[in-house]
Amino acid sequence: MGGAKPAVNTRTGEYVQLELLRPDEKPYLWSGGGRHVNVSKSLAAGIWAKDSGYTKNDKLVYGYYLFNSPPRDEPLRQSFREIGAHLELRPNAVSRSVGNLHRGGFLLEAEKVGRVIFYKLNPRAAYDGSSGQQRKATEPARHPVVPCPPQKTKEAS
Repeated sequence: MGGAKPAVNTRTGEYVQLELLRPDEKPYLWSGGGRHVNVSKSLAAGIWAKDSGYTKNDKLVYGYYLFNSPPRDEPLRQSFREIGAHLELRPNAVSRSVGNLHRGGFLLEAEKVGRVIFYKLNPRAAYDGSSGQQRKATEPARHPVVPCPPQKTKEAS
């Protein structure tokens, strides 16, 4: 018995025997630094549920963060004014939505520059990077919740 050639290079994930592919399939080259993108469908669906407590603006802002955040655990370094310009929302509406998403755990504070706070996606809800990096990033991250937690009000003194 002769030794069979492997179909895939286990080190890189690249196909070795291209004849094993169907004519409509294309080989995927992992050696080019392919990324793992993961979004929790159940958590995202919870935001869009009618009784989630999240507003239409919250959903817009979450979608904006989801599709515009840089890879890995990096924050989206845009002001509420910049985000609002893209979504046709006022900066204070963006701020309220970011606050709701932060209380719910979908956005986490990442860094502070002066008085400006930049937020990142919670890696438990969405992550763009390798699966190993996601596992490491989720260790300290809290679990996002639906419905939206109520905003704490200041008591009159």
